[in-house]
Amino acid sequence: MTKIIYPIFFCSIISLAICSCKKDYYTDTGINDANFDGTIMEYLVKDSFYFDTLVRVIRHAGLESILQNEQVTFFAPPDPCFDKIIRFVNESQLERGRDSVTRFEQIKPSVWKKFLSQYIFPGNRGLKDYTQVDTLALDTYRGNLFESVDNQVMNIGVIYNDAVNNNGTPGDLTDDITLKYKGYRQLMLSYLYDFGGTFGVRWYNAPVATSDIAPRNGRLHILKYRNHTFGFYPFRFSQAADEAGID
Repeated sequence: MTKIIYPIFFCSIISLAICSCKKDYYTDTGINDANFDGTIMEYLVKDSFYFDTLVRVIRHAGLESILQNEQVTFFAPPDPCFDKIIRFVNESQLERGRDSVTRFEQIKPSVWKKFLSQYIFPGNRGLKDYTQVDTLALDTYRGNLFESVDNQVMNIGVIYNDAVNNNGTPGDLTDDITLKYKGYRQLMLSYLYDFGGTFGVRWYNAPVATSDIAPRNGRLHILKYRNHTFGFYPFRFSQAADEAGID
């Protein structure tokens, strides 16, 4: 059962094997049927354009069975999110005078499993099942903390965007009417890193681009790749990969 906790440049030219080919990504994918007659894993395999690297990482990390057989909610990071974290790792490798990572398999499966588990939660939850979050008003709207399948605590909430009515005069801001929290609603998955001391807790946010895809074994939400690097806090992932040993 899901547990809810209430409050609280050299390396860049290397062609990485985690991406099978150069891709052009588009944000607007149109309107699709939310239901999918298959499992979460089968959906990801079918949509290889966005998820071929993700599928390979899932299998390398040993998490395929969960996404194939268990009732879970998965916030899926598209392939560009992995390209960005590998680039960050390679910048760290270069600073240490070490060889660049050219295959994601060079990073231990245990590291991939730990960080990929941050995106997978027990149970089936859609946008309507989460509470409001506003990072500018956290005293009032802070979402909720949830434990992932690997017992990692993450914050999940719904952003209530504002609606703006310009009274039919595009470009003229003088007559704009802003309706607070009356615009479209958007899921957001967040990692809260406690720096301690006077630095406090920093939020690393991953907004959702497409929500409420409904395979047979749970719910699938696809993250906005433009706004997210796999692992949320790149230094933390790079440090874990280094400590586990990079082949």
